[in-house]
Amino acid sequence: MKISVIGAAGTLGSCTTYSLIIRRLADEVVMIDQAEGPLKGHWMDLATVGNALDIKVIKGTYEDMAGSDIVVMVASAPSGAIKSRSELLPGSIPTVKANVDKINQYCPKAIVITETNPVDPFNYFTYLMSKDRDRRRYIGYSLNDTIRLKMWAAKALGVKTSRVDGLVIGEHGNSQVMLFSSLKLDGKPVKLDEATKQYIREQPNIMLNDFETLIPRRTAGWTSGMGTAIVVEAIKNNSQAVIPCNTVLEGEYGLRGLSMTVPAVVGKEGIKSVKVLELAPDEKEGLKKTVEAISPFMRYVEEYKSKNP
Repeated sequence: MKISVIGAAGTLGSCTTYSLIIRRLADEVVMIDQAEGPLKGHWMDLATVGNALDIKVIKGTYEDMAGSDIVVMVASAPSGAIKSRSELLPGSIPTVKANVDKINQYCPKAIVITETNPVDPFNYFTYLMSKDRDRRRYIGYSLNDTIRLKMWAAKALGVKTSRVDGLVIGEHGNSQVMLFSSLKLDGKPVKLDEATKQYIREQPNIMLNDFETLIPRRTAGWTSGMGTAIVVEAIKNNSQAVIPCNTVLEGEYGLRGLSMTVPAVVGKEGIKSVKVLELAPDEKEGLKKTVEAISPFMRYVEEYKSKNP
């Protein structure tokens, strides 16, 4: 399997590249970035890791993406501190379009995992830019939300995170919908009191603020690298694993014309299908609010594409 990482010199890109190599998920990894110095530094180090595992690691250009089975796109425009990922949309959309143009040119059949934030409209935009509009090949990475829900729920329950299951759907952002009805401990349903639920709901914004105020700035590179490897492994092994992914909807949950996080069946062709869950009343209301929050951004990328074909 050949995987290309666009934006490989940044925290997210380098951590993702390391995770793909160390878990032996590719025979060849192409690292692409406009920041030549940082890219070379990461490449020299990661190429050594790859060499030890018989994996070819290339410091490449867009042309080297040809033949890629998967492209992980993490590149974005520089930004200052933010309070919401949606603030990054206007600044990064030219960068995303330029990268998608190159993907369409050199590996138009690759599965594209978009990690550039805000991932909801950017996954939709990447899909809109494609020739065949095959939503299976367009996956927005948003698994971190579910990973963190399980972490915070496990802490509240006083157990190891590995014993807890649960899901987050909706926006990868402030309006995300934590499905507390999906929480399970050792495979059995478990309930949290309302005060604990509200405490957990507040944590994503607190964590984002903590990341944004760090000097020097950081982002969730290692978490995203681990989660990306989970998605790639499901594709490589055609495991049909159910993974929360940002997905273009085609009627599921009564929605079209947008991308958001939903539980998706992932296999060798990407998104095989979407699991439609029965939601609790408060979760249905949360879903309505998340759709209201992200819909303007979907219309923004539609308009941008119409003006920049």
